[in-house]
Amino acid sequence: MPNISKDLRAELSRKYEINYGEVKLDKIALDNTRKFLIGFNTKQDPKAIVETVIIPEQKRSTLCVSSQIGCSLNCSFCHTGTQKLERSLTSAEIVGQYMIAASKSGDFPFKDEKRKMISNMVFMGQGEPLYNWKHVSKAVKILTDTQGLGWSKPKITISTSGVVPLIPKIATELGVSLAISLHATNNTLRDALVPLNKTFPLEMVLEACKSYAHHMGNRGRRITFEYVMLDHVNDSLSDARLMVKLLKQLPAHVNLM
Repeated sequence: MPNISKDLRAELSRKYEINYGEVKLDKIALDNTRKFLIGFNTKQDPKAIVETVIIPEQKRSTLCVSSQIGCSLNCSFCHTGTQKLERSLTSAEIVGQYMIAASKSGDFPFKDEKRKMISNMVFMGQGEPLYNWKHVSKAVKILTDTQGLGWSKPKITISTSGVVPLIPKIATELGVSLAISLHATNNTLRDALVPLNKTFPLEMVLEACKSYAHHMGNRGRRITFEYVMLDHVNDSLSDARLMVKLLKQLPAHVNLM
């Protein structure tokens, strides 16, 4: 910071530290997917480690960030669901994941003329983002602040398994994109795959999505519906037809995995 004196810079360095987290693992796969394991004060809390992933695509890269250490939802097909929920991340720890990824990928320090490698961000790592609304919403506001990191709101997506009361707030309070972990087209199967469905069944989730779309208005992008295809469980033609029927009233995009 050349706009402050050397003495003040030295004093700040002695008294303060900018710590985004501890990089425990930085591994690049054959397809160039880059996985980080990031710890937060692990000397006192050894379990405070989350996964953050840069997913490269032809014209963009997406950063997948975590919102909690572990998860409480117990989705049957998800590895994180087998891990006990330890705690929610703070807004600083959420933003810290981006700052580490940006630093490691060359996006930070920022340069106006340089195209950023990380172009999109999705809250789809460990945890249910809407069960950490206080810190997730604060992190999004920090990320999108025009006087700060300046992220474009449509480039950030919050993915939820269906915490119905908070879905409209993604539009009214944050104005960012929405993804729904769908994975089934009827309540019986979704109850088994995504136990949160017993509290917020499909009908309620889809109504909340309609409310989100209404509040977003012309700002809105399509809602992404994530669907893990499980052999002979949810991958039949009848499932596909029912999905079309369920989503036809929404601005929907289905991501088959």
